[in-house]
Amino acid sequence: MLVTVLLGGTVAAPASAAAPSRGTAATTSTSPPTGDAFYLPPEPLTPAKPGRLIRAEAIAAPEGARAWRVLHHSRSPAGDDIAVSGIVVAPAGPAPKGGRPVVAWAHGTTGLADSCAPSKSADAATRLPWLTEMLAAGYVVTATDYAGLGTPGVHPYLVGESEGRSVLDTIRVARDLPTGASRRAAVVGHSQGGHAALFAGEIAADYAPELSLRGIAAGAPVSDVDGFLGHAAGTPGTVGFLVMGAAGYRAAYPELATIPLLAPSIEARSDVAVFGCAGQALLAFLGDDVRTVFLRDPATIPAWAARLRENTAGNRPAGAPVLVWQGDDDALTPASLNARYATRACGAGSVVDYRLYPGANHGSVLGAAQDDVLAFLAARFAGTKPVSTCAG
Repeated sequence: MLVTVLLGGTVAAPASAAAPSRGTAATTSTSPPTGDAFYLPPEPLTPAKPGRLIRAEAIAAPEGARAWRVLHHSRSPAGDDIAVSGIVVAPAGPAPKGGRPVVAWAHGTTGLADSCAPSKSADAATRLPWLTEMLAAGYVVTATDYAGLGTPGVHPYLVGESEGRSVLDTIRVARDLPTGASRRAAVVGHSQGGHAALFAGEIAADYAPELSLRGIAAGAPVSDVDGFLGHAAGTPGTVGFLVMGAAGYRAAYPELATIPLLAPSIEARSDVAVFGCAGQALLAFLGDDVRTVFLRDPATIPAWAARLRENTAGNRPAGAPVLVWQGDDDALTPASLNARYATRACGAGSVVDYRLYPGANHGSVLGAAQDDVLAFLAARFAGTKPVSTCAG
């Protein structure tokens, strides 16, 4: 059940889960490499600005559109130049005067292994939520895999700045392709992708000041990682999330890697969280007691507590008007978690429209909120006054 809910609305990850790549391969041919080799950047990687294209290949697209799998420059949590993969989809034909707006989609949890990268699916460019409607509206649509999914290194799972950089860099790379993409952009994300969307907004002014970010639509976001882990630690069947979170943070923050955190029985099997996809990680720990995962509560360890606070959204301006779309029957990211986000973000001076959908759960909220999200995007690109549910 949790696996179905988790992956609802995202590009399906391949069923297999090969070990993630740890190295890079040189590109010696004028023809771009294909298959898994596409995701290995040249060695050495010639330095370039974030969002600049490394390589692209045409992939299957909806009728009346063009699509590419892309590999582009980005930045790691430490600020190093890295390669990140994703896809770009654009309407066919000439762009209107002023160019096309760009909508960046941020996907929910697929796992940490390279095989979990959404762009590796053969139909990656046709299964994005609301793609038909967004192309009909004249938008270029991008979708990042996030750092470490498909490309070398461990994916920094639920590390907001890393996710946000990957999202913003797909908007940039769309401008390196014949898409007619303008600087006007919005970000839409669900679950982990909601966390990514919120952080893309918060870092945009500093990280990608050339973009004109018009709106953020975050669905059932993991807005508070500490709160999410605390909720998961009290929910049967969610141990896999906790182990993935520990692996992602250890990869992103070297100071955490030396601090014992997982119980020995969990640590001994933790490789499945790095070398498997989300469904495999959840199933591998399905019989474990969530109360015995950690040796200590991460929130009581100063180094962990600091990183968890750093990755909580809403403590600084959102960067653009925000629509939060949340089901009131969501057992994975409960409504209370994101109601608190709305309070924090409003207190930070952000414009937030928090919408609760009766009867919608973590997956079905994608259908429940569809019309509102599309209307929000249209309004943001039209420049109309945003709706706010902030008090006062």
